[in-house]
Amino acid sequence: MEKHCFKSKIWISIVALLVAMPIFVVAFSWALPEHELWAHFSENILSDLISSTLILLLGVGVGVTLLGTVLAYLVVMVEFPGRKWLEWALFLPFAIPAYVLAFVYLGVFDYSGYAQVWMREVLGLPGFDIRAGSWAIILTFVLVFYPYVYMMTRASFKRQKVSMIEAGKLLGASPIRVFFKISLPLARPAAAAGLLVTLMETLADFGVVSLFNYDTFTTAIYSAWGDFRSIEVAAQLASLLVLVAFFLIYFEKKARGQAKYYSADVTNKKPYHATGVIAWLISLFVFGVFMLSFAMPMLQLVIWGWSSVADEWSAKYIDLITSTSILTITAALITVALATVLALPGRCKQASIWLKSVIRLATLGYALPGSVMAVGLLYGINQVSLINIHFGGESINHIIYGSIALLLFAYVSRFMAIAYSSIEASAQQIKPVYTQSARLLGASRMRLVWQVYLPMMTPGILAGGLLVAVDVMKELPATYLLRPFGWDTLAIQVYELSAEGLYERAAVPALMMVIFGSILMLIFQRLDKKSSKGL
Repeated sequence: MEKHCFKSKIWISIVALLVAMPIFVVAFSWALPEHELWAHFSENILSDLISSTLILLLGVGVGVTLLGTVLAYLVVMVEFPGRKWLEWALFLPFAIPAYVLAFVYLGVFDYSGYAQVWMREVLGLPGFDIRAGSWAIILTFVLVFYPYVYMMTRASFKRQKVSMIEAGKLLGASPIRVFFKISLPLARPAAAAGLLVTLMETLADFGVVSLFNYDTFTTAIYSAWGDFRSIEVAAQLASLLVLVAFFLIYFEKKARGQAKYYSADVTNKKPYHATGVIAWLISLFVFGVFMLSFAMPMLQLVIWGWSSVADEWSAKYIDLITSTSILTITAALITVALATVLALPGRCKQASIWLKSVIRLATLGYALPGSVMAVGLLYGINQVSLINIHFGGESINHIIYGSIALLLFAYVSRFMAIAYSSIEASAQQIKPVYTQSARLLGASRMRLVWQVYLPMMTPGILAGGLLVAVDVMKELPATYLLRPFGWDTLAIQVYELSAEGLYERAAVPALMMVIFGSILMLIFQRLDKKSSKGL
């Protein structure tokens, strides 16, 4: 057992440290501090950056937790009109990139947008600045990111014992009391995993905050890099985001303590059947979220795209779709495979503080903006080349720069947190009795993994793969800087057109991204149904 644990620690440590390599490169930037530029930041903008970032994190965190958890509970536990199709329709907003939803809402609700023009001319209401304050940007993030919490808590709710809820009902507990006392505590690990991913995604976002002119640490990173030409300060600011992500993960683990949350097999039985006005109010609420987060933005994209598709469409879109598909599928498979290795239950892993630390370190790359991740990798490779040349070797820049391997490495490091959080949440719901029974029957480690762990972790693996695939498809800065020559993607096409203010033309590749993401979700939906039937 000790020999097996030693080998397991070695391999897991190697995988985790390789994934976390960009973190070390960013941390190394503190070896070259720029005191004058840091003095400027601290005197003029640092306090505002901290307050605005905290307000954004608090608003988005509360919003996605409430909305995602409530929606998941309603579609799993309550029967109401339209529940079956709305259960899967609520996944669709995840296919819309955050920056696409932002420019759609700005185009519609800005002062010159037709919504405000109609309000002023028809209703006589005064106009408003949608960029003022933080409410609009928080709402945009919530509508884009609630599927993180919804997807993970939905999987957890589906695996809860209906008998416990029925027992609560027999004891006279109201549905709300049953939710807070039984269902929500069991789903807390999944909700916390979705919340962590959401907060790290919010920390690393640049497109939405720049469109709304909202200053955060991420905009300061781009300012340090683009305006002051200091990649060191940009990396140092990024390292602060990594530190924030580390504390988010630490405090969530600390709050959970030694508590374990186990569940039963997947069930489709609904404990509650809403009737009358209550049923239609629930249906209206869920449908309203779907309309605001997907249907209305999608309709606007269709209107814009329809007016420009004849001029915009060409054979180049076949290449864009092919490049996007190859990168998305390959990155998702690699990331999920490595995350599964890191998340597999194991006696030696659970007892090792070292392994817990390196795995936690491997999941912090999600807090890095894609551009800083890319520049960090390029900076690290350049330093390795200089060392190699110093000892009589040759530069490796021409081999690695502009390679698919480097771009895939950036994706894996950037999105490891998504896959690992989802898969770990499923792994934590595996009852120890299953492992103990298998070992008493003489099952080897490999057989235990293939016949016990992986089948029971399948929902988390599928959810993690979906999240990674859609995020890779939407990733812009890292793809823009690291892609091989000629490997443009749909995200790059959207960026280049929208940066020139050509929103109608940008709607064409944006629609393709939404369709591509929707297809991915339909595939994973079918796989999820098959895995649920097999459990």
